[in-house]
Amino acid sequence: MADYADIYGKRVKEFTDDPTLTSSYEGQVWYNENSGTLKSVVAIEAWVSGTNMGTARYNLAGSGTQTAGLATAGGSYVPDTVSSATEEYNGSGWAVGGNLGTARRQLAGAGPQTAALAFGGKPSSNNNSMTNNEEYDGSSWTSGGSLSTARRFTSGAGTQTAGLAVAGFTPPASTACEEYDGSSWTAGGSLGTARYRQASSGTLTAGLAFGVTQPPETKSTITDENDGSSWTTVASLGTAITNHAAGGTQTSSIGFGGSPNQAQAYNGTTWSNTPSLATPRSNLGGAGASSSSALAFGGGPGNPVVSTTEEFTKSINTITAAAWASGGNLNLARSYMAGMGTQTAALAAGGNNPGSPATGATEEYDGASWTTGNNLAEIGDNWTGCGTQTAAMGCGGYLSPGVATATQLYDGTNWTTSGTLNTARYNSGTFGIQTSAVTVGGGGASPVGVRLNSTEHFNGSAWTAVPGTLNTARRVVNCFGTQTAGVAVGGNANPGIVANVEEYNGSAWTNATAYPSAKNGMGLSGTLTAGLSFGGFPGYIADTFGYDGTSWSTRPSMATARSFVGAANAGSNVSTAAFGGFTGSLTAATEEFTGEVETVTAKTLTTS
Repeated sequence: MADYADIYGKRVKEFTDDPTLTSSYEGQVWYNENSGTLKSVVAIEAWVSGTNMGTARYNLAGSGTQTAGLATAGGSYVPDTVSSATEEYNGSGWAVGGNLGTARRQLAGAGPQTAALAFGGKPSSNNNSMTNNEEYDGSSWTSGGSLSTARRFTSGAGTQTAGLAVAGFTPPASTACEEYDGSSWTAGGSLGTARYRQASSGTLTAGLAFGVTQPPETKSTITDENDGSSWTTVASLGTAITNHAAGGTQTSSIGFGGSPNQAQAYNGTTWSNTPSLATPRSNLGGAGASSSSALAFGGGPGNPVVSTTEEFTKSINTITAAAWASGGNLNLARSYMAGMGTQTAALAAGGNNPGSPATGATEEYDGASWTTGNNLAEIGDNWTGCGTQTAAMGCGGYLSPGVATATQLYDGTNWTTSGTLNTARYNSGTFGIQTSAVTVGGGGASPVGVRLNSTEHFNGSAWTAVPGTLNTARRVVNCFGTQTAGVAVGGNANPGIVANVEEYNGSAWTNATAYPSAKNGMGLSGTLTAGLSFGGFPGYIADTFGYDGTSWSTRPSMATARSFVGAANAGSNVSTAAFGGFTGSLTAATEEFTGEVETVTAKTLTTS
């Protein structure tokens, strides 16, 4: 009889303690001497929460993969509306894409995020099926060849130059399929039975269609495979479903959601049950490369429809979704403070309650609680800073008797005054480290509140005015990054709050992709290619967005919506903290952001 080593090519090892786990331990069995247990690393199947879409909708088109997904069009249930919105998923959050030319829902999608198709559907004004087909290049949609037969509740597979439209409601329910060559649709092999509301995956020459509504409104377990010319009915689903989504290939596919809420995986021969979505829904969008990696988003029907996103992974890694978590409260609730440091070593200095005198209070955070430190050398608010808990700097602001040029340095114990700014300013954007910092924009002193666009560099003791100026002068500008790779976001320009974003290379500012909405008073941290922005004004905002150096995408929102928040601005895009701010009244609340984490986990083997 073969032993374990003969079957798996690995011998059972013996360790005093569990080894440091990596992917190389998948399938490896070992004996832990201390615990007296046999252990191994095995694959785990699970759905985890992703960042919500910006626009809630159902009956939308989904395509792409888990880390490069595309959500297109769709609509709401009550009132009866359709959307043209497109959103792109990068594995962490959603970014706004180019709008579809014709708003609709009950459409289908196919192809990757940068070369997708969207076809069929219906407008909101009537129940007429559509022949419309559009092609996406990663930024904008253009009209492609129209379907030969108008249809809705169709499903799609393949690519932009080798696409497949499967059945649908024309009306009535149809058996007809069409194939796309990048310019026109032609008739393909027909299915054996008429159907709609099915899901499809795979390619033009190796497609899969499963789970349907068949007249009269009957769910089905039927599965069909396509070889590029004809369809063959194969293994039945374990559960009859409809209004579901899918991802993968003909030999490694997954279907999820729908009615009833379920998930089933196909290996090219048989179907098996997998974990269901945490949020039951139908008429959702889906994407995925295989039965081990999928993305579910949106769905309904319901009032309202949802923007919920979930990621499915079958992996040896346990995935913990990105999230904000409650931290220890500040001892003194405040806003308009300077925030510095990291998630486990943050610094809050100065600030005020609007309409009340400024405070000189300093507090240090250790990742759990805030401790009162020594006061500022000069009391101020509406000032900004950067650096770490033991090497911080702050500048400008309102210091008696007016707009300040003062700079103050912190060594982890005391604040001392340093070289003065060349231009008095408050609510400027300050970023970098104590010995290599930048401040830009802000409100000036003459007249008070005038928007500035000038830039200054700090070397740890003195400021130098530099030629580079913001393209848009503004105050309450928010910044992150380094002296040679910085980003300025939003702010209050003239005549109002703007969404402008500019990037800095150490000498000049260049306009970049605008923020998703006009805003100021946010907290920020990270680098030019991996930044994070959260909270803000007008009003009180909980939204969080990530920046990759090119585009903005959604992240999980804070629990407490707030503006003029303090931030651990020396943190990263996956580890930072937000504290204080204004929620209609001052808050002392702290929240900590942690990005998605993957860990390899050992499983104890038992005889059960």
